[in-house]
Amino acid sequence: MVVKRKDTKRLNHSIEARELMVISDTWEHLGVISREKALALAEEAELDLVEMWSQDGVVLGRIMDYGKYVFKQQKQQSQNKNQSKKTDVKTIKITYKIGEHDLDIRRNQAIRFAKDGHPLKISLQLRWRENQYESLAVDKIKDFISSLSDIYKQDPNVKLVKQGTTFTHILYPLKK
Repeated sequence: MVVKRKDTKRLNHSIEARELMVISDTWEHLGVISREKALALAEEAELDLVEMWSQDGVVLGRIMDYGKYVFKQQKQQSQNKNQSKKTDVKTIKITYKIGEHDLDIRRNQAIRFAKDGHPLKISLQLRWRENQYESLAVDKIKDFISSLSDIYKQDPNVKLVKQGTTFTHILYPLKK
């Protein structure tokens, strides 16, 4: 028994069907013919007989250059992979006592991330004695979020989340 992987096709003598519906390399429909005759046609054209699919006892075979077919498939997959847009959640960390200049730098980073279409996660972590200034930290992160309102939108259902000593909030870029 020939084990067929999902991404490979049966070729030439590994095709088990006795009769195939065959299509030539020029896309001409040759009808239902025996496997031996189809193999002879493929060898005559110096090409491969490839089992494209089988369903309900009907097997479709095509005479083609299998190496060229695989190359085109790999090239198409590569192009699709390159064209797919990758949106990573970008993280910006701030502290409750961050300076105005540093906030401007973080704001510029957020603008770059928004231009690329990345969601933004803002986090603010309180350490040790800073935990007593929780209200200042909440105000700082809310001010920073409001300064980004022209490029990022807030999901109204998601509130500022506190996990342990870290506040986090996720923003999504505005569609332009």
